[in-house]
Amino acid sequence: MNVAEIHARIDGALNANKRAETIVISMAVGIFLLGTASFLLAYFEKNPYVGGGSVLLTGFLYWPIKEVLKLRRDNLVLQVVPVVAAQLSPADLSKELKKTLDYLRGKK
Repeated sequence: MNVAEIHARIDGALNANKRAETIVISMAVGIFLLGTASFLLAYFEKNPYVGGGSVLLTGFLYWPIKEVLKLRRDNLVLQVVPVVAAQLSPADLSKELKKTLDYLRGKK
């Protein structure tokens, strides 16, 4: 396998992950701002029902945080691939790339 081709594909995957991370972080900021705004509304209006809704809304931050952590873990795995590719023989490289792709797809 051509090392330059591996680098190009890794760079493409890292760029795609960076775009996805930006989108997910923007979504998390939006959820946080909506939760904070609804909490302030509940506080000034002294309405416990809206306060409960703000807690529920802020709880939705779990998924963006989980996704950002997954993307960053995947980025670390992708950044190691060129180093591994430069040091292995073609037969061993194909085995390691298969393991890496299975890991990134979630098969672990």
